[in-house]
Amino acid sequence: MRYNLLFGLLAIAFALAAPACCGLNNTVASPLENNSTDSQDEPVDTTGAVGLADMNELYQYENSEYDFSVTYPSSWIAEDADENDMGIVAGFLAPGDDMDNPSTYVTMQVEALPAGMNLTLEQYGQAALSSLKEALPDLQILEESDIAIGQKVGHAIVYDLNSDGMDFKVLKAWMVEGDEAYIMTYNAPADQYDEFAKDASTIIGSLVVG
Repeated sequence: MRYNLLFGLLAIAFALAAPACCGLNNTVASPLENNSTDSQDEPVDTTGAVGLADMNELYQYENSEYDFSVTYPSSWIAEDADENDMGIVAGFLAPGDDMDNPSTYVTMQVEALPAGMNLTLEQYGQAALSSLKEALPDLQILEESDIAIGQKVGHAIVYDLNSDGMDFKVLKAWMVEGDEAYIMTYNAPADQYDEFAKDASTIIGSLVVG
């Protein structure tokens, strides 16, 4: 999804992609079902999600510049991002969504971490959450747990977001590989979140680096 496709939701995108650590990002048991809970220790769940990936061919998106690939349902649109200062390198637009003003999509960010720091997933996650809470002071995490991202362990959270009077639900997942963090964000209107949750899970969980 080209970067200009995100302009209609830049305020949201900033909140979703707020830099963490010195900057910020199933085989998945991912946070993709609307199972709100007051506990942040509850494992995220996808058991109720129904996705188009069950019925559609899967395509592979490869990014040679950042050396990663993901699998996505053929009904979604995948595009490289135009140059931007948010670290977004690719996007995946849900079927039927408005390309000029998207609201249901998955974005991929790659963040260069300070060389030699060898940040753990936990350390990066603490910085990511701190940055996100600074950007969203009223942030309430609905679900949170470690998840499988490819053959790696990642972490994911789900939270609600209100922007310009619209209610959205957001899944943010990240993993650390060497001196880079990979952040994937699924954003959807709250009443459409479950519809594409499993597809988003397919994209996020299929990430392979290298």
